[in-house]
Amino acid sequence: MTKERQMKHVTVLAIPRALGTSITLPIEMLNAADAIMRIQSPSHSKMEIEIASIDGNPVEMTGGIEIRPHKKLALIESTDLVMIPALWGNPKPVIRQYPFIIKWIKKHHENGALICATGTGCCFLAETGLLDYKPATTHWYYFKQFKKNYPRVKLETKRFITSTGNLFCAGRINSITNLMIHFIEQFYNHDIARQIEQHFAHEIKQSYESIFYSFDEESVHHDETIIQAQQWMLRNYPNDFKLHSVAEQFDMSLRTFNRRFKLATGSTPLEYLQKIRIGTAKDLLQESNLGISEISAKVGFTDPSYFASLFKRRVSLSPREYRKLVRAKLFSVTTI
Repeated sequence: MTKERQMKHVTVLAIPRALGTSITLPIEMLNAADAIMRIQSPSHSKMEIEIASIDGNPVEMTGGIEIRPHKKLALIESTDLVMIPALWGNPKPVIRQYPFIIKWIKKHHENGALICATGTGCCFLAETGLLDYKPATTHWYYFKQFKKNYPRVKLETKRFITSTGNLFCAGRINSITNLMIHFIEQFYNHDIARQIEQHFAHEIKQSYESIFYSFDEESVHHDETIIQAQQWMLRNYPNDFKLHSVAEQFDMSLRTFNRRFKLATGSTPLEYLQKIRIGTAKDLLQESNLGISEISAKVGFTDPSYFASLFKRRVSLSPREYRKLVRAKLFSVTTI
Protein backbone atom coordinates (compact mmCIF):
# COMPACT_ATOMS: atom_id res chain seq x y z
CA MET A 1 0.00 0.00 0.00
CA THR A 2 1.55 3.28 -1.10
CA LYS A 3 0.65 6.94 -0.95
CA GLU A 4 0.39 7.07 -4.73
CA ARG A 5 -2.71 4.86 -4.70
CA GLN A 6 -5.98 6.80 -4.64
CA MET A 7 -8.95 5.24 -2.92
CA LYS A 8 -11.88 5.79 -5.31
CA HIS A 9 -14.52 3.37 -4.05
CA VAL A 10 -15.28 2.02 -0.59
CA THR A 11 -17.80 -0.71 0.22
CA VAL A 12 -19.19 -0.91 3.74
CA LEU A 13 -21.05 -4.13 4.49
CA ALA A 14 -24.38 -3.87 6.31
CA ILE A 15 -24.91 -7.15 8.14
CA PRO A 16 -27.71 -8.01 10.59
CA ARG A 17 -26.68 -7.72 14.27
CA ALA A 18 -23.75 -5.48 13.38
CA LEU A 19 -22.68 -2.67 15.71
CA GLY A 20 -23.79 0.54 14.02
CA THR A 21 -20.69 2.47 15.09
CA SER A 22 -18.42 0.09 13.18
CA ILE A 23 -20.33 1.12 10.04
CA THR A 24 -20.94 4.81 10.61
CA LEU A 25 -17.57 5.80 12.12
CA PRO A 26 -15.39 4.75 9.12
CA ILE A 27 -17.88 6.42 6.74
CA GLU A 28 -17.85 9.68 8.68
CA MET A 29 -14.04 9.75 8.91
CA LEU A 30 -13.54 8.98 5.21
CA ASN A 31 -16.16 11.51 4.11
CA ALA A 32 -14.54 14.20 6.25
CA ALA A 33 -11.09 13.42 4.84
CA ASP A 34 -12.40 13.48 1.28
CA ALA A 35 -14.14 16.81 1.85
CA ILE A 36 -10.93 18.39 3.18
CA MET A 37 -8.97 16.98 0.24
CA ARG A 38 -11.39 18.47 -2.29
CA ILE A 39 -11.18 21.86 -0.58
CA GLN A 40 -7.38 21.74 -0.79
CA SER A 41 -7.37 20.26 -4.29
CA PRO A 42 -10.62 20.98 -6.20
CA SER A 43 -9.57 18.67 -9.05
CA HIS A 44 -9.56 15.67 -6.70
CA SER A 45 -12.30 13.24 -7.71
CA LYS A 46 -14.89 12.52 -5.01
CA MET A 47 -14.58 9.18 -3.26
CA GLU A 48 -17.63 6.94 -3.63
CA ILE A 49 -18.71 5.24 -0.41
CA GLU A 50 -21.48 2.68 -0.71
CA ILE A 51 -23.23 0.69 1.98
CA ALA A 52 -24.24 -2.71 0.65
CA SER A 53 -26.41 -5.48 2.06
CA ILE A 54 -27.15 -8.98 0.78
CA ASP A 55 -30.50 -8.03 -0.76
CA GLY A 56 -30.21 -4.25 -0.88
CA ASN A 57 -32.93 -3.86 1.74
CA PRO A 58 -32.64 -2.00 5.06
CA VAL A 59 -30.78 -3.91 7.79
CA GLU A 60 -31.45 -3.70 11.52
CA MET A 61 -28.35 -3.18 13.61
CA THR A 62 -27.82 -4.01 17.25
CA GLY A 63 -29.92 -1.66 19.36
CA GLY A 64 -32.68 -1.44 16.75
CA ILE A 65 -30.91 1.10 14.53
CA GLU A 66 -31.81 0.66 10.86
CA ILE A 67 -29.21 1.11 8.13
CA ARG A 68 -30.45 1.84 4.60
CA PRO A 69 -27.96 0.42 2.06
CA HIS A 70 -27.22 2.03 -1.29
CA LYS A 71 -27.39 -1.23 -3.20
CA LYS A 72 -27.32 -5.00 -3.26
CA LEU A 73 -23.91 -6.54 -2.51
CA ALA A 74 -23.78 -8.52 -5.76
CA LEU A 75 -24.03 -5.27 -7.74
CA ILE A 76 -20.65 -4.04 -6.41
CA GLU A 77 -18.39 -5.00 -9.30
CA SER A 78 -15.22 -3.16 -8.27
CA THR A 79 -14.03 -1.58 -5.03
CA ASP A 80 -10.78 -0.40 -3.43
CA LEU A 81 -11.62 -0.92 0.24
CA VAL A 82 -14.07 -3.26 1.97
CA MET A 83 -15.16 -2.55 5.54
CA ILE A 84 -16.60 -5.51 7.50
CA PRO A 85 -18.39 -4.40 10.69
CA ALA A 86 -18.27 -5.90 14.15
CA LEU A 87 -21.18 -8.14 15.15
CA TRP A 88 -22.79 -8.38 18.55
CA GLY A 89 -22.39 -11.81 20.12
CA ASN A 90 -21.49 -15.06 18.38
CA PRO A 91 -21.03 -14.31 14.64
CA LYS A 92 -21.30 -17.98 13.57
CA PRO A 93 -25.10 -18.00 12.94
CA VAL A 94 -24.86 -14.91 10.74
CA ILE A 95 -21.87 -16.33 8.84
CA ARG A 96 -23.77 -19.58 8.18
CA GLN A 97 -26.83 -17.63 7.05
CA TYR A 98 -24.92 -15.55 4.47
CA PRO A 99 -22.27 -17.72 2.72
CA PHE A 100 -22.40 -15.36 -0.27
CA ILE A 101 -20.54 -12.74 1.78
CA ILE A 102 -17.57 -15.12 2.10
CA LYS A 103 -17.42 -15.68 -1.68
CA TRP A 104 -17.80 -11.96 -2.32
CA ILE A 105 -14.93 -11.04 0.03
CA LYS A 106 -12.61 -13.59 -1.62
CA LYS A 107 -13.47 -12.28 -5.09
CA HIS A 108 -12.66 -8.67 -4.26
CA HIS A 109 -9.52 -9.62 -2.36
CA GLU A 110 -8.33 -11.42 -5.49
CA ASN A 111 -9.08 -8.24 -7.44
CA GLY A 112 -6.74 -6.26 -5.15
CA ALA A 113 -9.16 -4.61 -2.71
CA LEU A 114 -8.07 -3.88 0.86
CA ILE A 115 -10.23 -5.83 3.30
CA CYS A 116 -10.66 -4.42 6.80
CA ALA A 117 -12.68 -6.20 9.51
CA THR A 118 -13.58 -5.04 13.01
CA GLY A 119 -14.11 -7.13 16.16
CA THR A 120 -16.02 -10.36 15.53
CA GLY A 121 -16.37 -9.27 11.90
CA CYS A 122 -12.84 -10.65 11.58
CA CYS A 123 -14.47 -14.09 11.59
CA PHE A 124 -15.77 -13.41 8.08
CA LEU A 125 -12.15 -13.01 6.99
CA ALA A 126 -11.14 -16.17 8.83
CA GLU A 127 -13.95 -18.08 7.10
CA THR A 128 -12.50 -17.21 3.70
CA GLY A 129 -9.25 -19.03 4.53
CA LEU A 130 -7.30 -15.90 3.58
CA LEU A 131 -5.99 -15.61 7.15
CA ASP A 132 -4.68 -19.18 7.36
CA TYR A 133 -1.15 -19.17 8.86
CA LYS A 134 -1.29 -15.37 9.04
CA PRO A 135 -1.65 -12.97 12.01
CA ALA A 136 -5.12 -11.77 12.97
CA THR A 137 -7.00 -10.41 15.94
CA THR A 138 -10.60 -10.07 17.08
CA HIS A 139 -12.53 -8.85 20.11
CA TRP A 140 -10.89 -10.17 23.29
CA TYR A 141 -14.14 -11.71 24.54
CA TYR A 142 -14.13 -14.06 21.51
CA PHE A 143 -10.46 -15.16 21.66
CA LYS A 144 -11.14 -18.67 22.98
CA GLN A 145 -13.88 -19.45 20.46
CA PHE A 146 -11.89 -17.90 17.60
CA LYS A 147 -8.92 -20.18 18.37
CA LYS A 148 -11.22 -23.19 18.40
CA ASN A 149 -13.00 -22.29 15.16
CA TYR A 150 -9.92 -21.16 13.20
CA PRO A 151 -6.88 -23.11 14.46
CA ARG A 152 -4.82 -22.28 11.35
CA VAL A 153 -5.04 -18.53 11.99
CA LYS A 154 -2.25 -17.01 14.11
CA LEU A 155 -4.38 -15.18 16.66
CA GLU A 156 -2.47 -12.22 18.11
CA THR A 157 -4.09 -11.72 21.51
CA LYS A 158 -1.78 -8.85 22.44
CA ARG A 159 -2.50 -6.78 19.33
CA PHE A 160 -5.40 -4.44 18.72
CA ILE A 161 -4.54 -4.21 15.00
CA THR A 162 -2.99 -6.74 12.62
CA SER A 163 -2.05 -6.45 8.98
CA THR A 164 -0.94 -8.98 6.40
CA GLY A 165 -0.87 -7.93 2.77
CA ASN A 166 -4.23 -6.36 1.99
CA LEU A 167 -5.95 -7.85 5.05
CA PHE A 168 -6.50 -5.77 8.18
CA CYS A 169 -8.09 -6.76 11.50
CA ALA A 170 -9.09 -4.31 14.23
CA GLY A 171 -9.92 -5.95 17.54
CA ARG A 172 -12.31 -3.28 18.79
CA ILE A 173 -14.19 -0.15 17.70
CA ASN A 174 -11.52 2.19 19.11
CA SER A 175 -8.92 0.42 17.00
CA ILE A 176 -10.82 1.06 13.78
CA THR A 177 -10.35 4.77 14.49
CA ASN A 178 -6.57 4.34 14.48
CA LEU A 179 -6.74 2.21 11.37
CA MET A 180 -8.87 4.74 9.47
CA ILE A 181 -6.39 7.49 10.36
CA HIS A 182 -3.66 5.25 8.93
CA PHE A 183 -5.63 4.72 5.70
CA ILE A 184 -6.34 8.44 5.41
CA GLU A 185 -2.64 9.26 5.78
CA GLN A 186 -1.77 6.68 3.12
CA PHE A 187 -4.41 7.75 0.60
CA TYR A 188 -4.46 11.50 1.25
CA ASN A 189 -1.60 13.03 3.27
CA HIS A 190 -0.23 13.54 6.76
CA ASP A 191 -1.91 16.93 7.24
CA ILE A 192 -5.40 15.62 6.48
CA ALA A 193 -4.84 12.59 8.71
CA ARG A 194 -3.90 14.87 11.62
CA GLN A 195 -6.97 17.02 11.08
CA ILE A 196 -9.22 13.97 11.12
CA GLU A 197 -7.43 12.71 14.22
CA GLN A 198 -8.10 15.99 16.00
CA HIS A 199 -11.80 15.84 15.16
CA PHE A 200 -12.43 12.16 15.79
CA ALA A 201 -9.67 10.91 18.08
CA HIS A 202 -7.83 13.84 19.61
CA GLU A 203 -6.83 11.81 22.67
CA ILE A 204 -5.07 9.14 20.62
CA LYS A 205 -1.34 9.83 20.50
CA GLN A 206 0.04 6.58 19.11
CA SER A 207 0.38 6.11 15.38
CA TYR A 208 -1.03 3.09 13.60
CA GLU A 209 2.49 1.71 13.25
CA SER A 210 3.22 1.98 16.98
CA ILE A 211 -0.02 0.22 17.86
CA PHE A 212 0.46 -2.55 15.34
CA TYR A 213 4.15 -3.22 15.64
CA SER A 214 4.89 -2.46 19.28
CA PHE A 215 1.69 -2.03 21.25
CA ASP A 216 2.73 -2.60 24.83
CA GLU A 217 1.41 -5.52 26.80
CA GLU A 218 0.59 -3.00 29.51
CA SER A 219 -2.23 -1.70 27.29
CA VAL A 220 -3.70 -5.15 26.66
CA HIS A 221 -5.59 -6.29 29.74
CA HIS A 222 -9.16 -6.58 30.92
CA ASP A 223 -9.27 -4.45 34.08
CA GLU A 224 -11.86 -1.92 32.91
CA THR A 225 -11.21 0.51 35.77
CA ILE A 226 -7.49 0.64 35.03
CA ILE A 227 -8.25 1.05 31.30
CA GLN A 228 -10.38 4.07 32.21
CA ALA A 229 -7.54 5.43 34.35
CA GLN A 230 -5.10 4.97 31.44
CA GLN A 231 -7.49 6.80 29.12
CA TRP A 232 -7.82 9.62 31.67
CA MET A 233 -4.04 9.98 31.82
CA LEU A 234 -3.84 9.98 28.01
CA ARG A 235 -6.27 12.92 27.95
CA ASN A 236 -4.77 14.84 30.86
CA TYR A 237 -1.03 14.13 30.71
CA PRO A 238 -0.11 17.81 29.92
CA ASN A 239 -1.75 18.97 33.17
CA ASP A 240 -0.20 19.16 36.62
CA PHE A 241 -1.92 16.56 38.79
CA LYS A 242 -1.09 14.16 41.61
CA LEU A 243 -1.54 10.41 41.21
CA HIS A 244 -3.45 10.19 44.49
CA SER A 245 -6.12 12.45 42.93
CA VAL A 246 -6.38 10.04 39.96
CA ALA A 247 -6.78 7.14 42.39
CA GLU A 248 -9.54 9.00 44.22
CA GLN A 249 -11.44 9.55 40.97
CA PHE A 250 -11.64 5.79 40.60
CA ASP A 251 -12.55 5.16 44.26
CA MET A 252 -9.21 3.67 45.26
CA SER A 253 -6.49 4.48 47.72
CA LEU A 254 -3.14 5.33 46.14
CA ARG A 255 -1.72 2.04 47.43
CA THR A 256 -4.55 -0.01 45.87
CA PHE A 257 -4.32 2.02 42.64
CA ASN A 258 -0.57 1.38 42.34
CA ARG A 259 -1.04 -2.32 43.05
CA ARG A 260 -3.90 -2.82 40.55
CA PHE A 261 -2.20 -0.72 37.88
CA LYS A 262 1.05 -2.67 38.22
CA LEU A 263 -0.82 -5.99 38.18
CA ALA A 264 -2.77 -5.06 35.03
CA THR A 265 -0.07 -3.29 33.01
CA GLY A 266 3.29 -4.34 34.40
CA SER A 267 4.12 -0.67 35.06
CA THR A 268 3.41 1.73 37.89
CA PRO A 269 1.06 4.67 37.17
CA LEU A 270 4.06 7.04 37.35
CA GLU A 271 6.03 4.98 34.82
CA TYR A 272 3.02 4.89 32.52
CA LEU A 273 2.50 8.66 32.78
CA GLN A 274 6.17 9.34 32.10
CA LYS A 275 6.02 7.07 29.07
CA ILE A 276 3.11 9.05 27.62
CA ARG A 277 4.85 12.37 28.23
CA ILE A 278 8.21 11.27 26.83
CA GLY A 279 6.51 9.68 23.79
CA THR A 280 4.65 12.92 23.04
CA ALA A 281 7.86 14.92 23.54
CA LYS A 282 9.57 12.71 20.93
CA ASP A 283 6.82 13.58 18.44
CA LEU A 284 7.18 17.31 19.16
CA LEU A 285 10.97 17.16 18.84
CA GLN A 286 10.59 15.60 15.41
CA GLU A 287 7.65 17.55 14.05
CA SER A 288 7.80 21.00 15.67
CA ASN A 289 10.30 23.82 16.12
CA LEU A 290 9.40 24.40 19.76
CA GLY A 291 12.26 24.90 22.18
CA ILE A 292 13.15 22.24 24.73
CA SER A 293 11.63 24.26 27.60
CA GLU A 294 8.42 24.79 25.63
CA ILE A 295 8.15 21.08 24.88
CA SER A 296 8.82 20.27 28.53
CA ALA A 297 5.91 22.48 29.59
CA LYS A 298 3.58 21.16 26.87
CA VAL A 299 3.97 17.56 27.96
CA GLY A 300 3.48 18.27 31.66
CA PHE A 301 6.95 18.86 33.12
CA THR A 302 7.38 22.09 35.10
CA ASP A 303 11.16 21.61 35.41
CA PRO A 304 12.98 21.51 32.00
CA SER A 305 16.12 20.09 33.65
CA TYR A 306 14.21 17.18 35.12
CA PHE A 307 12.52 16.62 31.74
CA ALA A 308 15.89 16.54 29.94
CA SER A 309 17.35 14.17 32.52
CA LEU A 310 14.36 11.79 32.37
CA PHE A 311 14.31 11.93 28.55
CA LYS A 312 17.97 10.92 28.36
CA ARG A 313 17.45 8.13 30.88
CA ARG A 314 14.56 6.66 28.86
CA VAL A 315 15.79 7.35 25.30
CA SER A 316 19.59 7.24 25.82
CA LEU A 317 19.87 10.58 24.02
CA SER A 318 19.37 14.16 25.18
CA PRO A 319 16.34 15.96 23.68
CA ARG A 320 18.64 17.97 21.40
CA GLU A 321 20.54 14.85 20.28
CA TYR A 322 17.26 13.06 19.59
CA ARG A 323 15.92 15.99 17.54
CA LYS A 324 19.09 16.12 15.47
CA LEU A 325 18.92 12.37 14.82
CA VAL A 326 15.26 12.17 13.79
CA ARG A 327 15.39 15.34 11.73
CA ALA A 328 18.30 13.86 9.79
CA LYS A 329 16.27 10.70 9.15
CA LEU A 330 13.42 12.75 7.71
CA PHE A 331 15.64 13.74 4.82
CA SER A 332 17.37 10.40 4.27
CA VAL A 333 16.62 8.33 1.18
CA THR A 334 16.13 4.60 1.45
CA THR A 335 16.76 2.47 -1.60
CA ILE A 336 15.07 -0.89 -1.92
